Amino acid sequence: PEADLMNDGVVVAGGGFGGFWAAVAARRSGGDSLPITLVSPQPELVMRPRLYEASPETLAVDMRPLLDLVGVEFVADSAVGLDVEDHTLDLAAGGLPFGRLVVATGSVMRRPPVPGAETAFSIDTQADAVDFDRRLAAVAQEPAPSVIVVGAGFTGVELALELRDRLVVHGGTNAAEALRIVLVDRSDEVAPELGAGPRPAISAALDAARVELRLGVTVARLAPESVELAGGETVAADAVVLATGLAAAPFAARVPGEHDDAGRVLVDEYLRAPEAPTIFVTGDAAAADTGDGHLALQSCQHALQLGRVAGENAARDLIGRSLVQYAQP
Repeated sequence: PEADLMNDGVVVAGGGFGGFWAAVAARRSGGDSLPITLVSPQPELVMRPRLYEASPETLAVDMRPLLDLVGVEFVADSAVGLDVEDHTLDLAAGGLPFGRLVVATGSVMRRPPVPGAETAFSIDTQADAVDFDRRLAAVAQEPAPSVIVVGAGFTGVELALELRDRLVVHGGTNAAEALRIVLVDRSDEVAPELGAGPRPAISAALDAARVELRLGVTVARLAPESVELAGGETVAADAVVLATGLAAAPFAARVPGEHDDAGRVLVDEYLRAPEAPTIFVTGDAAAADTGDGHLALQSCQHALQLGRVAGENAARDLIGRSLVQYAQP
């Protein structure tokens, strides 16, 4: 019954940028009496787009005081299943009923399907980034260190341009000057997803930072201190770190309907899952038209707006108001 769905309110699964702003927007749109719940394994919102920076252990914010301020309940748990017919989000600790659900379960890095991929560092999670930072602290003590970054997209470019400064932070001023940085990608261009417009500025920055580009090559094997290319060449390094792109986190596969190559749910203009009318999808889990025929990128800039619209529409739909179309400024 509709009254039960109202009482169950809006549940947001995921505590990243999209999930946090979905919960806040649902509260703003739904009024003070509509229950709003955010579910996430931990109460910290990790500043994931900045994990290429120094001191990654500091890059998280406790959401609970902010959620308390606007009257959003926080539940520390993991979403493990979904019953669309019964309007229930399955958690590790049990079921949570919902009137409307916002799936904001984010993305995970895609490790390349090659031997040894699990041995390379990444900065996909805060824990991963902290592990890599510890390795950089050791690299900073080497007289002529080297780091290989596999993946020349958003994250790979940002990370490559930050590495010298990070060695300085760890006390390795001389090592930073001597550092060999190798950026590897199978594409013939850096940051191919950004298009040609910003490429000259990116290339100039990489040149200034003395980043060695190995483009148009395929990785055949990875090891903790080397990368083997498809032609048989092996490039040695003190650390190998992956920045090999994103896919929707596995929970998105539980949402009925069509998904794109990255596992994202293809949503309508209101960010609703077409085959599950009580479910809205946002952030890196959503393949959403930005309003001009382009799909949203898996980036925090898009997740902020996606979250606001999904949360607002979930609440509007539940209380019988018209929905707003998503468009990316």
